[in-house]
Amino acid sequence: MNFLGWLGRFFIGPIYYLIDFTYFLIHALAVWQPHRNVFNRAVYSVVLGQIIFTGVDAIAMISFLAVVIGFGVTSQLVYIMQAISGANEISSILATLLVTELGPLITGVILIGRSGSAMAVDLGNTKVHGEIESLEYTGIDVDDFFVIPRVLSMVICQIVLALYFSIIMLLSGVFFSAYIYNFPALKVLRQLLDTMDLEVLATLFIKNSCFGLVIGAMACFHGLSVNHSPTQVPQEMQKAVVRSLLFISLIDGYFILLSL
Repeated sequence: MNFLGWLGRFFIGPIYYLIDFTYFLIHALAVWQPHRNVFNRAVYSVVLGQIIFTGVDAIAMISFLAVVIGFGVTSQLVYIMQAISGANEISSILATLLVTELGPLITGVILIGRSGSAMAVDLGNTKVHGEIESLEYTGIDVDDFFVIPRVLSMVICQIVLALYFSIIMLLSGVFFSAYIYNFPALKVLRQLLDTMDLEVLATLFIKNSCFGLVIGAMACFHGLSVNHSPTQVPQEMQKAVVRSLLFISLIDGYFILLSL
């Protein structure tokens, strides 16, 4: 009987979790409802603060990792592709593997570890100290003041940082490869720009939007799931990080299947 109960919880638990998370996300994003007051100065200030913390403060780390990965991964990929098929196919391979796959995925992982975990801990501590209940008593909507600004800022930062990361990674890798392997870097970059058509840009925008939406919503969901025990804060933060990684991996796999 215990085994059957464990088996039932093993299969039913994830379904309940998906239902709760989906309801939380839909309810938070229902900004069209008449009683919602999202477009105000307080929300704008929170969004701006989150963008500075999530995006601007992460530029140094993003730049360093982009240069390192550009030197290591991009240069090796250029060398292998040049040896196999010459310079003709390098631009399409770089656009597919680096711009639409590696750039968004690495940026998402960085934002999960740096900003998603911090959001979950911040909201969890706020919940433990009773600050959220105090704001609710004054008529402030939790979704308007806590969830929407964080989710919106995460979506914006994921899109911008993924594009920035991909550009720095490509430029550093291509020019480093041109210096080491003596191949036409400017020609490859021009071909790369030609391959970045509207379909590729739309896919890049949609994928990064989904990544940012999931990361921000997951951090808020688990941060607000803390009751009144401080020991729940690190537990919910860990859940937010692990499940955000799982969700963005599933989303990335879905986009890979669409591109086949």
